[in-house]
Amino acid sequence: MKENTRVLLSSTRKNMLRNRWLSISTIFVISIVFTISSFFIALAMFSKKAVQFYETKAQVIVFFKKEAPEEEIFKFRDLIENKELIESIEYTSQEEALEIYKEDFQDEPELLETITAETLPPSLNIRAKSIEDLNTVIKSISSEKEKNAYVDEILYFKDVVDNMRTLSKVINYGAAVLITSLSAITFALIMITIGFNIMAHKDEIEIMHLVGGSDKFIKVPFLLEGSLYGAIGAIVSSTLLILPWYVALLYMQNTDFYFWISQLLSDLSLGYLKEFNLSFVLLFYGIQIFIGVAFGFIGSYSAVLKYLRLKEE
Repeated sequence: MKENTRVLLSSTRKNMLRNRWLSISTIFVISIVFTISSFFIALAMFSKKAVQFYETKAQVIVFFKKEAPEEEIFKFRDLIENKELIESIEYTSQEEALEIYKEDFQDEPELLETITAETLPPSLNIRAKSIEDLNTVIKSISSEKEKNAYVDEILYFKDVVDNMRTLSKVINYGAAVLITSLSAITFALIMITIGFNIMAHKDEIEIMHLVGGSDKFIKVPFLLEGSLYGAIGAIVSSTLLILPWYVALLYMQNTDFYFWISQLLSDLSLGYLKEFNLSFVLLFYGIQIFIGVAFGFIGSYSAVLKYLRLKEE
């Protein structure tokens, strides 16, 4: 058993080295395809996370004048409340607004020196049950605003959410088309590479048939070859994505941009990307390698079925 395994691995190695430039080219293309595909998959997942984040946040914020009594704010809240359309209405007092401000700018103490609770307005944060209900909610709020002298300003985030949704759909569709096209190219390239090696070994294959070599023993080296192309390409691709990301984070530490990125990743529940995370890295490499091996195996298996069958005919 061990001897057979050694022979199969040796044969696979010879196949790859005999046409080394074709092997290198195949691995290079697979790496590029996996890198581009992974980037667009990550972009699609990021945009989906962003849409989910913004949909869970207040879509309308009603700011009141600083001198507005709480009872007047609560009266306004009761007037606009519609349990069929509105998911939640949260009141933020001046003291709570100050705490939120301090938390958001805790790394910039100079911005906190002149800010007190009295300088920040109280507000109502309103979230509709669905984006489709938001127009009706906005009309109701605008109507009540005209009658209330304590309302200072209203901010609407409907366009932000709509634009994020549209962008997410465009990215998802574009990624699907691009990844499908690149996958077809990768699949075809693996088939061509394995097919070329099969034809280059046609004399050896014929001799093996004559001396009673089993089909399995003949096919396995080519299947291993394709799987190795996929695995190596996936490893190279993963390194091209992971290494620059963590190096960039390390280089940007203690900068405003790093603070912004860190906060954004935390908001989108992607905190494991803020610093090196061994579990995430191992999982990422594992998934990439698994997909790469699957691609390589299927492509090489198709080539084996096609070219060996033609030879036998």
